Amino acid sequence: MTCFDILLPASRRTCLGKNHVSLNNLTITMHARTLTIALLLGLSAGTLCAQTNLVANGSFEAGPAGQGQFTSWNWLGPADNNSSYGVARSSASPDVAQQGSYYAYFRGHPTDASQDCLGTSVNLKVGGLYNISYYLGTDGSTLGTGAAMWAVIGTSFGIDLNQDVMLTAFFPNSSNAMPYQKFSTNYLATTPFPILSFHGINATNGIAATNAVLLDNVSVVLTSPALNLGFSRPNSLVFTWPFTNSPYRLQSAASLTNPQWVTLTNMPLNVGTNNQIVLPATANMQFYRLTLP
Repeated sequence: MTCFDILLPASRRTCLGKNHVSLNNLTITMHARTLTIALLLGLSAGTLCAQTNLVANGSFEAGPAGQGQFTSWNWLGPADNNSSYGVARSSASPDVAQQGSYYAYFRGHPTDASQDCLGTSVNLKVGGLYNISYYLGTDGSTLGTGAAMWAVIGTSFGIDLNQDVMLTAFFPNSSNAMPYQKFSTNYLATTPFPILSFHGINATNGIAATNAVLLDNVSVVLTSPALNLGFSRPNSLVFTWPFTNSPYRLQSAASLTNPQWVTLTNMPLNVGTNNQIVLPATANMQFYRLTLP
């Protein structure tokens, strides 16, 4: 089971006294009892199940350096001609990793519309929400060369927008080396084993290229929709999160010290664009989070 644990900031879970609680600028008045509630929305050291990067060797730190050397990446598709891509290790700027020592480079300059292609299959839960991130940069001038990088996820190892999702179309076109930029997208899984792929060139029409488009720190991690709390008189808590057609469930625990998380049997209702669960407020301290079974 996967969990998401970020404790709400203190300003959103401050006890106001014997009969009041403030939650996200909402004051809840309870008669003759004290209510303390916290939502758990993400990652917090010591109280969470850390999210695992589902991309094996996404930082390329497994090495080795060399053309076509992509350890644990199981999809390779060189350009039809003038292919040049692989893994490098360097500490001389601008030929550096975004983090660590190794990074991937794309220096191909095919004469046709092909690209150097790199991909990996990721094991996802259908209906789950995932954050996909990676860093792109260049190590020199790409001005007027047609340099490009496309990041795609889907069932094909290509750029087929009938079945794939375009994550990024990167066209550097700069006279100088471009420092790494982070690209990040939330992706709703529709198939269990999609291919995350990168399709890069550093020049078109066979233009001889000495510089490269750089790729590093590729990551796919399970995330959760934003969990929100409201109050409905006289004594109900209203939990909502964006509707994603996903099997996220609400859990509760009485403490974050050796927590015993219990999945609530209440099934969420689809209300407008949200999932919603309504619970009676209790006098006991409770913590809540979303989980994906």
